[in-house]
Amino acid sequence: MVLTWDRADKKNAISPELAEQTIAALHAARNDASVRVVVLEAEGDTFCAGADVGIFLALADGPKQNVMAVSELPEVIRTFPKPLFAAVTGKTVGMGVTMLPHFDVVYASDSASFLTPFVRLGLVQEFGSSTTLPRLIGRQRTAEMLFAAEPVDAKTAADWGLVARVFPTAEVQPRIRRLAQVVASQPPGAVQEAKALLRAGEEGDYASSHAAEGAALAKRYGSPENVAAVQAFLASRRR
Repeated sequence: MVLTWDRADKKNAISPELAEQTIAALHAARNDASVRVVVLEAEGDTFCAGADVGIFLALADGPKQNVMAVSELPEVIRTFPKPLFAAVTGKTVGMGVTMLPHFDVVYASDSASFLTPFVRLGLVQEFGSSTTLPRLIGRQRTAEMLFAAEPVDAKTAADWGLVARVFPTAEVQPRIRRLAQVVASQPPGAVQEAKALLRAGEEGDYASSHAAEGAALAKRYGSPENVAAVQAFLASRRR
């Protein structure tokens, strides 16, 4: 199954609606025996601009039920039992970056970049990335990404291990679809059990890290610092 985020006019920012649709598609793929691998792609020049900034302003007025779908997305991705691949073309930001360790294989275009601007927006990281990113790329590299909030280019991301391979933009989707076809031809039970074992060995104390991040974000979403930072960000885009 190939899932394509097609919200290019909004840089594929994750809105509650996009989160709900992605969750529904992954649940359908999980329950469909004919689906052995899922590939996530995106239209436009941005793979994902992170969470839709409107979410932060909405949360300043109190929790909204439909907004909560965004917070459910990481766990659905993390616990998806079948191989899950991502083709990152162009920029990816915030939540678009912190979700990547939960994919089994990530290919990127040579024009891709990876930005984690959480502290710039008066927030902290999410998706359990306090655990997953240091294990994937190292604590110091993670600290550099989070504290400096500057983009990392595709070559550096590959050197660090954030992505598996880098290709010219036109080759990324064909390459990862070919990999998906190869994996789909393998015995599905063995593939899924191998994935489960790999994740169990890797994750360790993920749950407590994810819970701590959630508690911190619950205080920071809609906080004066967060709202001021988001309003400044939106104002800069209008200039």
